[in-house]
Amino acid sequence: MYEDNLQRLGFGQPHAQGGLGDGDDATLGPLRKLLVGSSRGPRELPALPDLAAASIALALATRNKVILPLGGAPAEITLVRRGTRILVDSYGTESAPEIYQREHAIDLCDLLDACAEASLEQGECRDDAGGAALIKLHDRIREVQILPDPHARTLAVHCTGGSLESPGANVPLAFGFNADIVPAHDHQPESHAFADVHALLFEGTLWAFAGTKRRIVCEGPIMLAAQRMVAAVRALIDAWQADRNMHVRLRSGRFSVGLRRERGGPVHLSLGTSPGGVITWPALDLADATLPILRLASDLIRKLLAVDRRQTHNLRVTALRSEVRSLRRAIRAQGRFDSFQNADPERLRISAPELPAIGKADLAARPGGLRYTQRWSAEIDGLDASSVYLCGDRLVLSTQKLTVALDRGDGEVLWSQPSRGAATMMAGRTLLRLMPDGELELVEVSDGHVYARAHITPQSGGEATGLFAGGGDLPPVAILAEARQRLVAVDLRTGQPRWRFRARGHKGLRFARSGRVLVVTSGYGTVDALDVATGEVVWRYGDRVRFSLQPAIDGDVVVAVAGEPGGGAGAVYGIDLYSGQPLWSRELPSAPSGAPVAGGDVTLVPHGRSRDARLLALDPRIGETRWSRPDPGLDNGGRALPLDGAMVVNTAAGRVLALDMDSGESCWARALANPLTDDVPRHLDPVLRQGALFVPSAQVHILRPGDGAALSDVDCDLVPDCLRVDERGWLYLAEESGHIRAYAAAPHLSLVR
Repeated sequence: MYEDNLQRLGFGQPHAQGGLGDGDDATLGPLRKLLVGSSRGPRELPALPDLAAASIALALATRNKVILPLGGAPAEITLVRRGTRILVDSYGTESAPEIYQREHAIDLCDLLDACAEASLEQGECRDDAGGAALIKLHDRIREVQILPDPHARTLAVHCTGGSLESPGANVPLAFGFNADIVPAHDHQPESHAFADVHALLFEGTLWAFAGTKRRIVCEGPIMLAAQRMVAAVRALIDAWQADRNMHVRLRSGRFSVGLRRERGGPVHLSLGTSPGGVITWPALDLADATLPILRLASDLIRKLLAVDRRQTHNLRVTALRSEVRSLRRAIRAQGRFDSFQNADPERLRISAPELPAIGKADLAARPGGLRYTQRWSAEIDGLDASSVYLCGDRLVLSTQKLTVALDRGDGEVLWSQPSRGAATMMAGRTLLRLMPDGELELVEVSDGHVYARAHITPQSGGEATGLFAGGGDLPPVAILAEARQRLVAVDLRTGQPRWRFRARGHKGLRFARSGRVLVVTSGYGTVDALDVATGEVVWRYGDRVRFSLQPAIDGDVVVAVAGEPGGGAGAVYGIDLYSGQPLWSRELPSAPSGAPVAGGDVTLVPHGRSRDARLLALDPRIGETRWSRPDPGLDNGGRALPLDGAMVVNTAAGRVLALDMDSGESCWARALANPLTDDVPRHLDPVLRQGALFVPSAQVHILRPGDGAALSDVDCDLVPDCLRVDERGWLYLAEESGHIRAYAAAPHLSLVR
């Protein structure tokens, strides 16, 4: 493995490419032999001018250590002065550095002579300005007077840390170490941060206690061993959070660390060196296996910084410290599920909205009795189908360059404003525009006037994700997702933030609202309920799972699904909306494939993938299974609409069907498009207006909800990426090519008997 790594990086080969002069061994041969010696070091050398400048700085005692990167391989050569000698180290700079040469001692005079000779010979071989510069460099080296090294007597500081004695038989794992760390003396400005792998190569001895037994697990550069253990912990935490099996083995030189865990089982840890032997801890819980490793890394960083404060600016050290802190927070946070219930649920229950009746979908029109004609069309370059809003008597559309309001009756432009790359969202009758830098503009839809501004932390991609809340006795607010797992409520009257909430998870925020209660999940083991007016957490439910999907609110019950699509398992929980009291829970037969769908008396939970995808119908009040059937397409982006004791599902495969909510049987089904040849619109949400069902597919179909009979088809060559229907039954179709059209039902005559 050692020789393979050397060859992969271009080391140990007689004609490696990449370094200055690699093709001219006669010129650089003596310098290469001096730096590499008899060891199998890198064949590539740093650029000759850089190497010469480093030698001069070391001779003049202006620098005590110089790091020289190689151009053709991820590796460095470091020169450290000790009196009249230079210690040469070479190593890789990958995330897991490998040492190729350690403290090879050469004479400083010999280094200066070799650099001078190489500069002269290289300069005489060239007849350009570069050759003249190399000859001047030769002259400069010959004039250098070697000054005394003020740090010639610098000694390594001996440090110890961790467990020096056995912590007792009740502690399954503990680490201790001793190390010899040499402080750096070169001054660095406070504003400069650097990556210094060489500072992590200090020698030491690392031991571990298994109960009362002490075993040496590593001798040599123990910080590199600690880095590999932290990387193994990261892999373990990621697998644990995703609820999957894992087995990882990492190496650093002769040291190796292995971690293995079956889903739901204990952690098996193995540490050791080859050929010194490996010690194994066969059954540890997650905290016992990981926290001692993170504590070891923290202790090593603390000792390094105590000896050499310059390393506070070392990017390698700061990255390791941040990783340790992040992992420790994840482990300790996952161990705390401080559930609590709301002591005054009636205050929230009083403000609950009246549940909208899932209307009777009776329509007097007979199949084929409607005919739609085009009223107007417009073309807007760069149209975003997700940013088309129907607001009163106008349509508001957004592109990366413009925000435009059109009259819904004739398509005339009412106003337009530059967008500056803003993401948009409609909150009531206020348009929110979030700029890439986090500036939030509140725009009057009536005239396009920006009446307030705020600043939030934008999410990656600059998307505006949120919802409108308030009205009546509550202040009108827009609740937006910010970066770093936060929600912010912005008052729509003033533009000022009213409250902020920070979630504990590391996934995207998912939330649903009913009345005054906002229910939030974030990929963590808790479901949080916030008071919309104040942002106060009124209750929290926690378990040793991950709630990553959007919860469903079915009546006064929150249905939350644990697990992730493609994960190993899943579970469903029913929680009282106002008190946070757990009502029921049950395991899913397989991992969830989508968020739960509220249907009134039944909540649908899709689970499984591909041919094994199924729909599970649960009673939201008691968690009892009503029925189970193959999933018609919710696992593949399909959208559902509850309607008259049925659930209408529009699928990406060009098929729409209605499922009876009591039995799960299909009430009716229609094929709307060819899944192999027809385009699929970006948004598949069906819309119910005036007793008719408007279903987007390759084109818009208007169906009778009771039996799926076709009332009309809209003759339009646009793919309905966005469908809007107003209270009059007018259709507004937008395609992301930039085209938008309006259609209205044409007058028709009917025979009256």
